[in-house]
Amino acid sequence: MRRRIITSVVLVLGLCVITPSRARPVEDMFVATTEAASEAEGAMCLMPGSGESIERGGESIEPLNQEPQRTLIIPKSSNEGGDIPPVRMVVDPYPSFNGVVVDTTNDLVMMSDTNRKSLLVYDRMAGRTTTSSTGIAAVPRQQIMGPDTGVGFVAGVAMDPGHRELFTVNNDVEDRLVVFDYDARGNVKPKRLLYVPHQSWGIAFAPKRDVLALSVQTPNMFVVFNREAKKFDAPIRSVRGPKTQMADPHGIYFDETHNEVVVANHGNFRPGELITSYTAYDARESRQERTGSQFNENARGRFLLSSITIFDGDAKGDVAPLRVIQGPLSQIDWPMGVAVDEANNEIIVANNGDNSILVFPRTANGDVAPKRVLRGPLTGIKGPMGVAIAKDEIWIANFGDHSAVVFPRLAAGNVRPRRIVRNAPAGRETSGFGNPYAVAYDTKRQEVLVPN
Repeated sequence: MRRRIITSVVLVLGLCVITPSRARPVEDMFVATTEAASEAEGAMCLMPGSGESIERGGESIEPLNQEPQRTLIIPKSSNEGGDIPPVRMVVDPYPSFNGVVVDTTNDLVMMSDTNRKSLLVYDRMAGRTTTSSTGIAAVPRQQIMGPDTGVGFVAGVAMDPGHRELFTVNNDVEDRLVVFDYDARGNVKPKRLLYVPHQSWGIAFAPKRDVLALSVQTPNMFVVFNREAKKFDAPIRSVRGPKTQMADPHGIYFDETHNEVVVANHGNFRPGELITSYTAYDARESRQERTGSQFNENARGRFLLSSITIFDGDAKGDVAPLRVIQGPLSQIDWPMGVAVDEANNEIIVANNGDNSILVFPRTANGDVAPKRVLRGPLTGIKGPMGVAIAKDEIWIANFGDHSAVVFPRLAAGNVRPRRIVRNAPAGRETSGFGNPYAVAYDTKRQEVLVPN
């Protein structure tokens, strides 16, 4: 994808040099090249199938997207060229769950998959009880996956049963939100896409308002779009600035019952002067990150305590949160997904730092202890990323293994889940790759180092 964009930029620049005309602003050029690239976007790697069966409705069937195994032919010398395979690969052939959302109208659950770059939709009652001895993977009702989908390094997800639309946002790479029909499956083009700020992570859908709120990591903000926004449509409003106390926000939830927006913050803070990303969204916004033309050479990032910030549902600009949950008593450590049980007045946090789920009173404020904690080896919670609450059940999407776990709403302590949804046979290891961008070899220890 990057090569396409770079090539497009080079061609545009070449034409500008050859053709005697007024130079176009860089913002216009970036928008034009991004629009051109979007016609053929959607990079992903389709891996061969595992050859192992997975389960739907009690019967064993072949997995989706099954491909024949291919034999690797190792080149005889390093001088050979062309399309040659690697000597070996470290790869996880199974999905890795990330975001999770439940549609109680149609009894469906959707999860994003950052590894295979797909969306998976299951029946809400999918999965095996923990008393079952089988470790067979569950088959999704549908999977959206392929180069035409525009699904890449996806994070947050949302479902709109009223308009029968599925949403997911690409986080670190593609900088776009893609929308599909409810019945979409396979390698299909999205019905529309929206260019969003770089590092958009969470989605909060507010059906009564017909809007989507997106958390954005590095700029420490959230933006609100109309549900039908597409391409370069501008957000309705944004919440951003030092008063907000947001720092590397991830999970986000729009509580329409109480007119509040809840945001989960990792605590990695970067000032506006150090934000250098340049995306299609930035081009439309004419680079609003930096104030004026001054650059503070003393600007430095800093680490803050992880937190949950709660804002007024109509908040706009640089405004203080209504409440902040933060401090050692709270046990908040790298919170990822966040959900609100609007009926029972509780905030549920996927606490990635210590493999736990924290439950707070909705009105909690300051350094307060959670009212309930799910944590321990029996829970099966491992690298929790997404969390959802529906029909008196808590859904947790694990990134640390190939599973999602479901608990009764009031579960607490080191207890077994009610159901487990596996996307791989039980016991299959995961590579643990998140979004690897580099690799190094430690010659002393003979180890390969992969930062994510």
